[in-house]
Amino acid sequence: MGFLTIIVYLFMSLIFGVFLLGLSFEQIDLRDLAFYLDQLFLADPLTKILFGFIGATIILFALRYLQAMSIRSKKDRSITFESSEGNVSITLVAIEEMLKRMLEKRKEISNIKPKVVLKKKIIEVNTKGVLTTEVNLIEFTKEIQIIISKKMHSLLGDDKDVKVNLIIKKVIIGNKCDITTDADEPNIPFREYE
Repeated sequence: MGFLTIIVYLFMSLIFGVFLLGLSFEQIDLRDLAFYLDQLFLADPLTKILFGFIGATIILFALRYLQAMSIRSKKDRSITFESSEGNVSITLVAIEEMLKRMLEKRKEISNIKPKVVLKKKIIEVNTKGVLTTEVNLIEFTKEIQIIISKKMHSLLGDDKDVKVNLIIKKVIIGNKCDITTDADEPNIPFREYE
């Protein structure tokens, strides 16, 4: 958001806040305000043009702010790079889904939830999961980080720096299928009866 836009919003918020406070403490009378607007300001055509210009400027600032926010949110949720044939854009959701499917093939980890975050010069991959087998944690996490990093570099090229954070939420030793227990399943009433 530009400096001028911030100043306009701050100024308008201040005026609106003072106006509401004046109304609530009965310091501003709406009849007097209507009289001053009608007699002093709106009687002069130059003042009407000035008020119209101020109103149009505020509307244009608001539209510009909405457009900038829309463009920023689209850029933040996709990665765009150029190839010899044109521009290529891939959404972060597609990358997250690809990483999830790739890591679900491994028996050591389940319930994988990757989250890809774009920062200024780095792509950060935060991956949460449940460890399902007994492994050397340091070697295993390093191996997973290398796999994710290699996959990201093969997908996006080596010009992007990738930082991989792996978060183990639980350690459950046993079968991957036995992760949900009876306590996790909802108790459905009358399910024994037919």
